[in-house]
Amino acid sequence: MTALTVTEIGSVVLNMIENVPDAVSGVMPTIVNQEIYNAENYTGVSIGTSVADEYQPAIFSLVSASVTNMMSLIGADVNSIKLGDLSVSKGSNSNTADVSAKWRADGMDKLTNLGGVFTFYKSNGS
Repeated sequence: MTALTVTEIGSVVLNMIENVPDAVSGVMPTIVNQEIYNAENYTGVSIGTSVADEYQPAIFSLVSASVTNMMSLIGADVNSIKLGDLSVSKGSNSNTADVSAKWRADGMDKLTNLGGVFTFYKSNGS
C-alpha cells in the first residue's frame, strides 16, 4: 500500500458502500478529516492528510462507521455493505446502525493495536 489522500480514502469508502446519498457523499472529505483528527487524538501521533499504510485500516473502518451512522440518521438504507472480510446483508430490517457500531469498534480496536504516545506522571502527595 501507499499513502492515501483524504479524497482517495473517501472514494474507496464510497465504492464499498452502496447507495450513499448525496447528503453524505458530499461531505466525505469532512468526514475523513474528522476521523483522522479523532485517530490523531487517540494515538497521540500526527497522521496528517496523507494517511500512511499502518493507519489506513483503522481510518477506513472509522470513516465507514461515520458514513453508515449518518445514513442511519437521515433514514437512508442499503442492501449490503462489504469492507474487506466483513460483509453484512440486509434481512427484513435496516442494518446501517448495526454496521456502524461494528465498524466503529473495529476501527478503535485497530487504533488500540497500533499503540500511541503515552505520558506518565508521578504525583507526590502527602
